[in-house]
Amino acid sequence: MGRVLISIFLAGAVFIAVGAFAEGIKAYAAQPAVSAAAGAEVPKKEGAYEYSGLDRRDPFAPLVSKREAGKEKGIAPLEAYDVNEVKVIAILWAKTKYYAVFSLPDGKSYTVNEGAKVGTRNGVITKITKDQVVIKERVRDARGSMSPRDTVLRLRGEDEE
Repeated sequence: MGRVLISIFLAGAVFIAVGAFAEGIKAYAAQPAVSAAAGAEVPKKEGAYEYSGLDRRDPFAPLVSKREAGKEKGIAPLEAYDVNEVKVIAILWAKTKYYAVFSLPDGKSYTVNEGAKVGTRNGVITKITKDQVVIKERVRDARGSMSPRDTVLRLRGEDEE
């Protein structure tokens, strides 16, 4: 007899719980649907933070934009590539003057002397010696100001010796 009473009690409890659950679902379904995409205001929670990045830069955009080689009309081939992409393949000399032969990434070679413009940052060849070429460029530093930078291109890389 005790087991029968326990079974009836549990069945009643389950029936009440299912009924309460069904009432909760009906009450939730009766609420009006709010859609953020439809332009309706979504109620804000107290103390919640909302981020608005409309007036800020895209965090995934590159900080420095790289100029594409050969896109500008009238630009010399030596000015279309960055100085670090240029390779010194030979240095020639006359009685009082040195000349350098550069190889560009496109496979073409050019002979240059001091004063020639090289690189995307308006670099100028300031000195050519028997084993290196010094190029002076003006680059923008971390503070945004322009500062000179000397780049040394060696005839033979240190890994080739």
